[in-house]
Amino acid sequence: MEDTLQILQENVLLKEQLCFKDDQLRFKDEQLRLKEEELKRKNERILYLERQLFGRRSEKQLPDYSQAQLSLFDAEQGTPAIEQEASVLTTLIEDIKQKAEERRNSKRQRSITEKRSYKLPAHIERRETVIQPENFDACNMIKIGEDVTEKLMLDQAKFWVERTVRPIYKIQQEQQALSTAIVQAPLKASILPGCMAGESLLSQITTDKFLYHIPEFRQAVRFKRLGVEITTSSINRWVHTLADKLYPLYIAQVNRVLSTHYIQVDETTHPVTDRPGAARKAYIWVVRSVMTPGIFFHYDKGSRSQEVVLKMLKDYQGALQTDGYAAYSIYEEKQGVLPLGCMAHVRRKFENALVTTPEAQKALDYIALLYMLEGNLKEEGADYEQIRKEREQKAYPILQQMESWMKKTFNSCTPKSPLGKAISYAFGMWPRICRYCKEGYYHIDNNAVENSIRPITLGRKNYLFSGNDSGAEDNCIFYTLLGSCLQAGVEPSQWLTATLEKIPSLETPINWEDLLP
Repeated sequence: MEDTLQILQENVLLKEQLCFKDDQLRFKDEQLRLKEEELKRKNERILYLERQLFGRRSEKQLPDYSQAQLSLFDAEQGTPAIEQEASVLTTLIEDIKQKAEERRNSKRQRSITEKRSYKLPAHIERRETVIQPENFDACNMIKIGEDVTEKLMLDQAKFWVERTVRPIYKIQQEQQALSTAIVQAPLKASILPGCMAGESLLSQITTDKFLYHIPEFRQAVRFKRLGVEITTSSINRWVHTLADKLYPLYIAQVNRVLSTHYIQVDETTHPVTDRPGAARKAYIWVVRSVMTPGIFFHYDKGSRSQEVVLKMLKDYQGALQTDGYAAYSIYEEKQGVLPLGCMAHVRRKFENALVTTPEAQKALDYIALLYMLEGNLKEEGADYEQIRKEREQKAYPILQQMESWMKKTFNSCTPKSPLGKAISYAFGMWPRICRYCKEGYYHIDNNAVENSIRPITLGRKNYLFSGNDSGAEDNCIFYTLLGSCLQAGVEPSQWLTATLEKIPSLETPINWEDLLP
């Protein structure tokens, strides 16, 4: 009896030990799993950072996807079934690919057959040098032809001084006259009274800084080599005083852009050094008019908040194309505003996920087809109505198929994985993304406004930062006016010089919109 009891006790003890060992194994397995997940996340992070350093850059800000809607079309559009017949979709894809290949072959053929030669513009000044042969005798020789060789040359920039002389005259009167009449022409009004810099110099300084990204201290060095010493502080003071004079023109451009019915909006960083020890990350907003040339930059104390967007676009009515930043989500509910998305941002998310997840290639294939279609339509010179019909017949089924694929794939990946994040981003943007099919003049992406941001990006690499909020606001004025010149195909330096000469002589009230490029 005692032996049996002892055996039972030993069995119980063994079971407890086994249970304890099982718990330890499960704990170890859980720890191992967590370590593996952590290692995987770190590897993904390393690959992502390597791409940021050595590859193409993409947006880091992710919106809130908790309220993401997956519906593709509005109810009134008569939504076709999500599941398409395989044969129909295959036919659409083959048609798009065939036209894209024909377009590429045609482009290659043109590049081969066209003679690559550059002709010097006819309007450029010609300075001719005639080289006569050795022992030339004009009396015994008859000219029967000539060979002409042209080379493009450039004179070094140089200063010159405009002297305005205003003679003073006395009207001849009788010797007994008690007073003498003195006459003199009035001095021509100047944009910066008392400043030694003329309009052409102010225009050159401005375009060099904000169009060609040359910092003020480098301009001062160049001026010294040309024989005139101007301090950097003087140049800086002229620039900011000029910004005050051009502010009404900036406001007129803002109003003109916001009066259009289709705009694109984005934002970018701009360092401001108004705090001791370090620069703070501020933001500059850019708004581009799509259908008519126009652009403006906006700075509001460096803020990126939704309040800035609401204040900046408070009276706007029309189509609004943006990336997935959550601040724009409020316009989904605003009457009179149609939010559009950016397919390029969606593509970049899947391209980043492709580094660690090959399944992301499927999404890239769908997106490539959509861009092929856009390229084909552009090559054909299709009008807006043709583009709308082509998108409805071909882009709709591809978008539907991609949405169906994302729904299935999302269930097989973790939300925090690169592919899960890419799909979540696409889900959050999907209603806005697909709306570009509604009109032929809507763009598939927001790349045009991103290209407009490049001057700011290049500028902060050269003159690095603004000293305060006021300086950043002044920068936006010049970026706006010079950028508008580029959008309208107007030579910026000539336009600015002419405008600076006109403003002082204009009679109030001034119609500033007439002065815009």
